[in-house]
Amino acid sequence: MSEIITVLQPNSPSFRISEGVRTRDLISRLKELDSDERDNLVNETTEILSHCVNPVNTVGSTTGIAVGYVQSGKTLSFTTLTALAIDNGFRIIIYFAGIKVNLLEQTTKRLKKDLLTDSANSKFFKVYQSPSIDGNVHLKIKNALGLNHKPAILITVMKRYTDIDPLIKIFKSQELTDSLGNNGVLIIDDEADQASLNTFARKNSKHEDWEEDDFSTTYSSILNLRAGLPNHSYIQYTATPQGPILINIMDLLSPKFHVVLTPGKSYTGGKTFFEDNTDLIHTIPDQEVYHHKKNQLVDCPQSLIEALQLFLIGVSIVVNIQGKENFLSMMIHAASEKDANRKFNNWVKKLIDSWAERLNLPDVDPSKIELINEFKENYIEAIRRIENPPNFDLVIKEVLQVILDTNIELVIGGSKEIEWSNATSHILVGADMLNRGYTVEGLSVSYMPRYSVGKSNADTIQQRCRFFGYKLNYLDNCRVFLPNDSIIEYREYVEHEEMMRTQLKENTLTQLEQMLVLSTAMNPTRNNILSSDVIRQKMIGWRQLNALQHIDENYSFVSKFLSEQTFKNYKDYRTNDRNHRYVKLEIKKVIEFLKDFKIANMPDALRKSSTIQYLRYLADNKGLKDAYIFEMSFGVLEGRKRGLEEDKGHLKIKNIFSGEDPKGSEVYPGDRAIKFEDSLCIQIHKIAVKDETLSLRWGGQLLFTLGIYYPEDFAHSFVGIK
Repeated sequence: MSEIITVLQPNSPSFRISEGVRTRDLISRLKELDSDERDNLVNETTEILSHCVNPVNTVGSTTGIAVGYVQSGKTLSFTTLTALAIDNGFRIIIYFAGIKVNLLEQTTKRLKKDLLTDSANSKFFKVYQSPSIDGNVHLKIKNALGLNHKPAILITVMKRYTDIDPLIKIFKSQELTDSLGNNGVLIIDDEADQASLNTFARKNSKHEDWEEDDFSTTYSSILNLRAGLPNHSYIQYTATPQGPILINIMDLLSPKFHVVLTPGKSYTGGKTFFEDNTDLIHTIPDQEVYHHKKNQLVDCPQSLIEALQLFLIGVSIVVNIQGKENFLSMMIHAASEKDANRKFNNWVKKLIDSWAERLNLPDVDPSKIELINEFKENYIEAIRRIENPPNFDLVIKEVLQVILDTNIELVIGGSKEIEWSNATSHILVGADMLNRGYTVEGLSVSYMPRYSVGKSNADTIQQRCRFFGYKLNYLDNCRVFLPNDSIIEYREYVEHEEMMRTQLKENTLTQLEQMLVLSTAMNPTRNNILSSDVIRQKMIGWRQLNALQHIDENYSFVSKFLSEQTFKNYKDYRTNDRNHRYVKLEIKKVIEFLKDFKIANMPDALRKSSTIQYLRYLADNKGLKDAYIFEMSFGVLEGRKRGLEEDKGHLKIKNIFSGEDPKGSEVYPGDRAIKFEDSLCIQIHKIAVKDETLSLRWGGQLLFTLGIYYPEDFAHSFVGIK
């Protein structure tokens, strides 16, 4: 049968996009979507692909962002993007699939399932999970690229440098370099804000700077992989496009475009639960909220018993009586500590076993009667939103059947994959393993008694929302149990999320970035993103940035900025090297300056976005109106010479601050004394990199970098109000 080609976007600025056999095959099997939803899916993935680099013998790279909701179908979007990319000349697609083994395996199996790689389509796909050069995968890929039927090579790896570095070796091999040439590689980064950016992973250690931790190393590995691919397109998928994340994305990954993904019609997200159906939310009493120190809980909380009974009644109705679903699940997201999860897991097991025994007792047994009366009270809540509900006598008979067919899983490190089809009901107990990216199939009841000491980060709040998803078919049986503080945070988050999506749809990324850095209303956690520890340890005194990337771009920007200012001279220290000048600017303009100065390393990107947040906080809460920008050694046109040094495998500029000098007619106090105490100060340093062993690549380069001074009084004031 001849292939049917439909031209989807003939005027694409990059290359012509066509819907071919692989895309048609995938779309035809998506029976759960109606025609509008299928058209939407193809159109949005077409838009993404249209911005990619032509995969056929082209040199170039690009970056884009696809923004969806949590549990809204991002995986289906990038699976469809995979099929469409293959139809249009891409032969190799790499997937960064989370930072846990279970998420990697989940993504790999989902790709195989959706693309039928184990059966009808096995000839057209070759799938490699966590490949390494030791397994001669580079030779296998080389051979596959030479096959006449042109199979696609799909590579899934965890988003960790230990997985990405072996992939770099594969693509650096001579065999694969020669075979691939300048043909395109598509990189899909699932949950792109995690690990590869991880803006909110602000370690509250006593280290004065943001450390080069594993996340930073992962980001460096991604850069190294991209640097070795002459033709690639890097597409980030995320559901947490918070302000600081986007600010750092503009620095670190330089995206050229974004696409806001439309969820399917049966999607139930934040608006569904926290705006339109607030009666589905149950408040866990404060005394039943677990904390490993403040409230360890000796006995099983009554709210958990209520949640379990509501769940079992719901399964009895939806699965056994109405036949709407094949199974349902309950998630208990207790705490981060394994011992706490084991405690909750034991409570659940004992309750389920006890209820099974009691419901099997004779009808006249007092214990059975007591338990049935408990279920009857929760039955009233369970059927509250159901039209023509089945009577209680029928439901309670099915409850026993559900209990006997319930699978209870403790989902912690090393847990096996859930066999969803093997039971009528599943109860999952866990914490971090149930967080970001983990799909809980058929989830109807969520119980999350996590104690919040302070305000949570926006992305953490959302990524615990496993109870979002495609649940419209049984929404009336869904319930979410949360502490009161968490409910308030979720409501605030939903408001922010909808505002962000609206702005993303209406603005370019550049326009949106401008709004984000200036608008307090767009701040994801209402200026509480900065903790006392961060201010006390990391944003006090002098700090140095290391702007060793975007050199030309920063040089042009800073030169133009300096030419537009009216400076005042600081104290005369008699030599060009020691004479400096400054300008006092309103906070808005200082923030704009920081926004436009590009940073391409993780710790300094965190410092930049946090400084912007800090300035906004000080302006909003402390009445700070101005800050200072200094041009250091403005008379030294050729720049002050500095070498580079290696620190934990990363190159950094040696100390940019000249020290004090007690000699001469005018004692020089050192660069760190060039400041004012009444506001934040930014020093602009023009550096001429010395040609030394470590700096051959940069030797002779002229660049601008920054030093930032955070007054101690500001830090004490901030910490004092916490």
